Amino acid sequence: MEPADLDLLRRYEPILRYTHGELFLPIAVDDYVARCSLWDERDTPVVPAGELTLESLAEQGRRRREHRMHLRFVQKSLRAKEVRRWRRTDRPRVGGIGRFAAVGVIARLIDVLLRLSLLVRGKVPNGLVAAAHQGSKDLHGATYYGRVVRSAGYTVLQYWYFYAFNDWRSTFHGVNDHEADWENVCVYLVPGENGGENELVPAWVAGSSHDHTGDDLRRRWDDPLLDRSGDHPVLYPGAGSHSHAFVAGDYVVSVGLPALRAVLRTIQRMRRWLMPFAPEPGTGSFDIPFIDYARGDGVALTAWTRVPVDDGTPWIRDYRGLWGLDTKDSFGGERAPAGPRYERDGSVRRSWADPLGWAGLDKVPATADEEVAALEERMKLLQVRVDELETEIAGERLAVRGLYAEIRSLTAHTDAAPGRPAHLEELRARETALAGLVAERVRLTEEIDVQSDRLARPRPPGPPDAHLNRPHLPYVVPADLRSRFLRVWAALSIPVLIGGLGALLYWPHLSTLLWFAVGLVAFAIVESVARRRSVEFAASLAGLAITALVVTGLVIALLSGWKIVLAGSLALAALLLLVVNVRELRGR
Repeated sequence: MEPADLDLLRRYEPILRYTHGELFLPIAVDDYVARCSLWDERDTPVVPAGELTLESLAEQGRRRREHRMHLRFVQKSLRAKEVRRWRRTDRPRVGGIGRFAAVGVIARLIDVLLRLSLLVRGKVPNGLVAAAHQGSKDLHGATYYGRVVRSAGYTVLQYWYFYAFNDWRSTFHGVNDHEADWENVCVYLVPGENGGENELVPAWVAGSSHDHTGDDLRRRWDDPLLDRSGDHPVLYPGAGSHSHAFVAGDYVVSVGLPALRAVLRTIQRMRRWLMPFAPEPGTGSFDIPFIDYARGDGVALTAWTRVPVDDGTPWIRDYRGLWGLDTKDSFGGERAPAGPRYERDGSVRRSWADPLGWAGLDKVPATADEEVAALEERMKLLQVRVDELETEIAGERLAVRGLYAEIRSLTAHTDAAPGRPAHLEELRARETALAGLVAERVRLTEEIDVQSDRLARPRPPGPPDAHLNRPHLPYVVPADLRSRFLRVWAALSIPVLIGGLGALLYWPHLSTLLWFAVGLVAFAIVESVARRRSVEFAASLAGLAITALVVTGLVIALLSGWKIVLAGSLALAALLLLVVNVRELRGR
């Protein structure tokens, strides 16, 4: 790597502020690999622990490219007694918030199913986190792997960070655990006002995230919500997950299960019909909530050991396997990741191959001059199309008029009348096509006028967050008494509900069913009070009661005298029809 590129990496290297309680920080991969063993897809050891280097790892990757290999950092999990002893050590703890308070009952039930699925899925064994923490405590030295990419007017500074473990699930009650973790931050530089690579200025910062893609991954350099220390952007990795946030705080990360979408849509339709007065749930109301703690109140890494890498770095290019234990998890979340260049299936990562498209910057010109040039080129293409449309419209109009004249001629001769319907159908189709051409010409002409005005009066850059589709901001935790009650209730309610179902299955009697029904009503009342929706709940309950009374009355009436009910319904229908017809007559 050129010295100038190293200087750029050093000048803009990010500052990472971790949450108090984070167990794993970025380390050097050569120290990690030296303690790993290498295994193939049949869980057969290829290289024992203590004999691997980055060079031999690359060599094994070249020799065994057709095999799906993985590393193992922890050679043996701790026993239950050792894990309990580790948990009693003086380690920092994270004070959590009630994640279940953010969603409803159905999402909390789905979370139970997800937790139970860990019993049958491949997952990280218990005790692995403790063993990894003990085995990596002496691996010091904050290290990043820096790469410089030049593409489409941008100079991209990529910073890759490696962690020995992702312990989001076991330590911080998140989605998953997995051995090894690769994350990256990109700083996007553009030519300054004077142009040229000799004067590069930062324009954007993007950080890998588990809950966002594309435009939502990046922040503009002048965004007031982007913390900076001089030329160094400040990011906040999530505790255990190491997903990057730009604002310190606790984030609600919603995880949806695609397999349940059809079921959830049916539940929502039934909910609208049964409880029309209840407020509509948000789009994520049935997702499973997890908290990503990105508080920034722990270790801050400001001094780094930088290691330059590129496409030709052997251990990055040649080893396509996983960097930790392969649990064979069918969901994928508990499997270790592959390296910076590859996905788990061996394909090249988009963030490595296309750092501009990864952050949604392919469509964004690097400079104002490039934007002007792009607009001018766009206007030329539009004008060419408008000229083509003028010719097409003139030709189509001539054809339509000729067809219309032909139809009028056919109308005057009865012997030619059978051909008239086909000509009329063709005329309607061609008129529709002509109208479409005219509408396209009007639209493009309007666009040319707008773009001409834009070129004559260049606009300012606009709000720094205008590109965001879903701004990611911390979850604000209310501190009042009722909110604390909601958090407690949300944590206890589902175990209580499942316990009630168990009792009903164990004692399937009418009395148990009645008590369970009473318990469900009480459950719903407490839920509505805790979520401050008592009025909506009362209105929905009243609507259900009225509906039940009407249906019950109709059933009783039909059973006791169906002829009277049918006659009354017909009489009512006749009366309504008479009223409609009389109004129509009076309107004439």
